[in-house]
Amino acid sequence: MQYNTSSRVEPWFRDLHPDFSLSDPYRKIHTLVVENYVELGQLAALRFLEWVCLNPGGIIALPTGKTPEFFIKWVLYYLENWAKELNNGILARIGFRPGIRPDLKSLYFFQLDEFFPINPEHERSFTYFVRKFYLEGFGLDAKKARLINTFELTEHQQKSIGNIATLDRVFTDGIIDLTLRIKKPTSEKELLKQKTIRIFDQFCQDYEEDIRAKGGIGFFMGGIGPDGHVAFNVRGSSHHSHTRLTNINYETQAAAAADLGGIEGVRKKAVITIGLETITFNPAAVAIILAAGQSKADVVARALEKEASLEDPASSLQKLPCARFFITQSAAASLTLGEKNTILLFEQKKLPDTFPEKLLMEECERSAIALREIPRMYKDPANSLPDTLRIASQLSQKPVTALAEDVVKQLAGKIEKGLALYGNERFLHTAPHHDDIELAYFPLLHHLVRSATIENHFCYCTSGFTAVTNQYVLDCLEYLMKLLSSGDLEKSKSFSSLAEADKGQDDITGYLNGIALQDMEMQHFHRAARLTRLFFQDLKSDDPKNLYTFLSDLVTLLKTIEPGRKEPELVQTIKGWLREFEAELVWAHFGIDMDHVSHLRLHFYSGDIFPEYPDFDQDVMPIVRLLERIKPTVVTLALDPEGSGPDTHYKTLIAIAEAIDKYMDTHADKKIRIWGYRNVWSRWQLHEVNTIIPVSLNSFAVLHNMFTSCFQSQKSASFPSYELDGTFSELAQKIWVEQHNQLVNLLGKEYFYDSTSPMLRRAYGAIFLKDMSYDEFTESMIPVRNLLKAKEKLKPDD
Repeated sequence: MQYNTSSRVEPWFRDLHPDFSLSDPYRKIHTLVVENYVELGQLAALRFLEWVCLNPGGIIALPTGKTPEFFIKWVLYYLENWAKELNNGILARIGFRPGIRPDLKSLYFFQLDEFFPINPEHERSFTYFVRKFYLEGFGLDAKKARLINTFELTEHQQKSIGNIATLDRVFTDGIIDLTLRIKKPTSEKELLKQKTIRIFDQFCQDYEEDIRAKGGIGFFMGGIGPDGHVAFNVRGSSHHSHTRLTNINYETQAAAAADLGGIEGVRKKAVITIGLETITFNPAAVAIILAAGQSKADVVARALEKEASLEDPASSLQKLPCARFFITQSAAASLTLGEKNTILLFEQKKLPDTFPEKLLMEECERSAIALREIPRMYKDPANSLPDTLRIASQLSQKPVTALAEDVVKQLAGKIEKGLALYGNERFLHTAPHHDDIELAYFPLLHHLVRSATIENHFCYCTSGFTAVTNQYVLDCLEYLMKLLSSGDLEKSKSFSSLAEADKGQDDITGYLNGIALQDMEMQHFHRAARLTRLFFQDLKSDDPKNLYTFLSDLVTLLKTIEPGRKEPELVQTIKGWLREFEAELVWAHFGIDMDHVSHLRLHFYSGDIFPEYPDFDQDVMPIVRLLERIKPTVVTLALDPEGSGPDTHYKTLIAIAEAIDKYMDTHADKKIRIWGYRNVWSRWQLHEVNTIIPVSLNSFAVLHNMFTSCFQSQKSASFPSYELDGTFSELAQKIWVEQHNQLVNLLGKEYFYDSTSPMLRRAYGAIFLKDMSYDEFTESMIPVRNLLKAKEKLKPDD
């Protein structure tokens, strides 16, 4: 089937952002770069609507999950405001034809992928997403939509397996063993599973043939995963792959864990996905990959600049003339710029002043040489410089030997700053989640809490309930019920004070005594005591019999909730209680009591697929009031780049930044510094930071001990990073060691091992921080403010 692939949207946006066009020769797929993910959604929406106007009755496939949030919002905005925008808005400026409106009901829709099995009514199933946002939201014709139902069997399918209607009756243990396709079943149960797998293999074959019979997908839009996957075509997928029932790799499982209530359940599942050749079957297809955030930068660069490879599934799109990558500036961070473009962007201040240092250090790492070797290697003018060093020298307007010497001094200065003991300070350590501070700079806190002149306060902005599994809550509640039914809780010395909310420090002390005695039962008892205290307060009753009855009903309810589904607010509250208790335990290790730990439970944080952005009264003002009470001289915060890791980090940053602005409006005389940190969700590059803290092996041991002792809800790593199949404390150590090795390679081993500083000689890790004045912080927030301005355009006119 032929499609009209012409576009006025793409050149219009290219003219808005021409900065990367000089680098087009380096890319094998046409790429448009915009400032942020709100504008990315706008570009994607306009290109989609343009294609629909030109191709009524066409075949489309659209993404699910968090990636298309602003694509969906912009499409809805333009559909609601079509006449206005066509008369005197962006549609008119781009050149959309008057009198033509996109006919979405004429389109044929094919779902990209789905977990196997999953109930289509599950809020995090892709089928549910399609029905809610595309069929109902966009108004697509449900009769022309082909969905992937991996739960309910048709009448015809049921006949071949004994009239079983749903897959939960087939895979009762939740485990999908696809080897049953070829091995001999050893039981009636295995035979039933084998027949069901073969039914869905046939479904996939029919699905593929249906797409091809209609001429193939005309408009495809998808995201790109941490391993470069497109739909569920993970690393290693054949570029000739078709629609199929298959397994997924660890990286993809980790990315899906938050949606399905923990990786434990995801590991059991298989998936159905269209293939890479399904996407590229029609050579006239417009195939668009959306990517936002620095965490996607490397996989984007590989797909765009390397030859097509099984290691990079998105590179399969290189064969399509109308393939496109629509990406944000942060997702473009690893792209080759070329000399002309680098110089142009640097002169326009669109690259940081430290960019020459970045180029120099990257060349050292690529060539496996230390910075101190640069002067010796390139002292002789006859030795030609690599292009990277030549550009770095040109940008810095210094000989490369002098630049290398400067970078050595700068790195040494950053380390010396990290070694200095900070005195006479009042810290407000803030975090989106309850383990963010610990995983970012826990070893540094060993020094801060020991100083008599430093005051430390800790603030957790959200309740963090999404990081706690239903099973963990069940374990905690059933243990408490056991204490209540046996009478052990009432007989304990603690019971008489459990009705007093202000005695929560007793629970912490008891738990820490349990850690000291290596008594797990004692730890579990005092966690149960904290829950009892909170339940007594919430229920306004201290009757243990009433509590037991209440818990019995609650446990029964919890057991009916499928992992990943949105829970009742009470369950979310209990999960938050458990997380808050864990965080209080951490700082009690250092003698910091509950009155120095604040739990704000900001309103924007929710279990919705597209959570709200911070509200001034509900989310910003609580932080302002905390700033007014503490009057900190240093505020630490998660300064993650746009679109990397959990959305919560970026939205918390928005709320804190606005609160600091409000606070400084009335306290302009106060000097306040901002420490920006990153942890397991994103990393600083060395040229971006100005403070480096050496980390010892002992600090690693203390971190692991603290994490496994206090963060019981996280020990199983139910919501892990795609980078490591293990606990977050292990990943933090891995990152810190890699950062230290980077420094050793740049400065040479002698810098550390021959140092007069014991902290440098014993260092095996390094923590990176960005220490800023308020004005510097304000400057760093310009991209965030631009994003919020772009988002404001979505609001209807008053």
